[in-house]
Amino acid sequence: MISVENTIRDARALIRIDSQNPGPFEGQCAEWIGNRLTDFGLTPSRQSADLSRSNIVAAIPGRGSASRLVLLAHMDTVPIGEGWTYPPLGAVLAGDRIYGRGACDMKAGLAVAINLLGWLAAAPIRPSGDVLLVATVDEEGPEMGGAHALVASGLLQPDDQILALEPTGMRLRIAQMGLRWIRLTVFGRMAHAGRAHLGLDANHIMCRVIDDLKQAVSSLPHNDAILGRPRMTCGVFRGGIAPNVVPPSAEVQLDLRLVPPMTPGDVIAFVRERTEHVLSEFPGARYEVAPLGAERPAVRADDNAKIVIALRDAFRTCTQAALPSGGDDGHEAYTDASMVAALTGSSSATVFGPGTTDNAHTSDEYVSIADIELTCRLMAELVQNW
Repeated sequence: MISVENTIRDARALIRIDSQNPGPFEGQCAEWIGNRLTDFGLTPSRQSADLSRSNIVAAIPGRGSASRLVLLAHMDTVPIGEGWTYPPLGAVLAGDRIYGRGACDMKAGLAVAINLLGWLAAAPIRPSGDVLLVATVDEEGPEMGGAHALVASGLLQPDDQILALEPTGMRLRIAQMGLRWIRLTVFGRMAHAGRAHLGLDANHIMCRVIDDLKQAVSSLPHNDAILGRPRMTCGVFRGGIAPNVVPPSAEVQLDLRLVPPMTPGDVIAFVRERTEHVLSEFPGARYEVAPLGAERPAVRADDNAKIVIALRDAFRTCTQAALPSGGDDGHEAYTDASMVAALTGSSSATVFGPGTTDNAHTSDEYVSIADIELTCRLMAELVQNW
């Protein structure tokens, strides 16, 4: 069986490696993973995503011609941020939890995948199809460069069954929302704050635009049975020069989560329409809007995909219960599996893993030992019956 003890140890070691994106990125993490896989007797390879960042690929050959199981696990994390009560790179074990940036998103899932390959390398059994691990770069970035590099490499095959071991609250994430990031800039007119009536306050105008967009998104009629309703976040807001200067410009970066029938291509026109509606009240103001990062359409795996059936069977064997799906299990998050499905048209790409999306990207991010243990058991069961 997969060693839970070693998986916990490796998860903590990975958390201690700073791989923020943007920031140090994944270089040190990739080196650690390569060495760990080599310790198992494997020969990992690098797959260039750009001049300085590479995916790590390793494989266990199967004994037959069944579809390959491709495990995706990203090495980067979001920035550490503020508000921590535990050291963000400390990998502190407190009770049933490991705390640290990347604990659930997704160094615990990465540790499970690494130790699954290590167990298979030493075990007398072999699944009937190859098992591949692709540890990716740039999953948290706007371009998702690791997933794009994987698809561009030609490594994937049409019948590959793809699983990202992302945090899902131990639920099956069979569908995932679409996503479009946008950069919006509003231009006003600079003036002395004592003569503010001579200027155009770009910050104020932008606040009005954001409020209008929020209301417009919440009023959209779309409501998917699995994904729910669309939503919007203004993740970045920059504007102003000094307290006594009317701001001449303001820039925001927007995150819009999409559900069918919406597509990423619809979003630019939507933002333009709402921005122009607000700016009509401010003669002389103007704006620019541009897409930020890769297009990310909504995707859904087939209920009859081999990976979906295998996950459900393994979960029932391990827990004597049905694998939960739907509901509050992080369908809003966009993963490497989503991007691979979007780029290839695969309906055999899904997500399941330790931790919850509610704890991802937060201060005091954590993953439970119970989730790691169950994921180890489930993945061993899955590959033995592959």
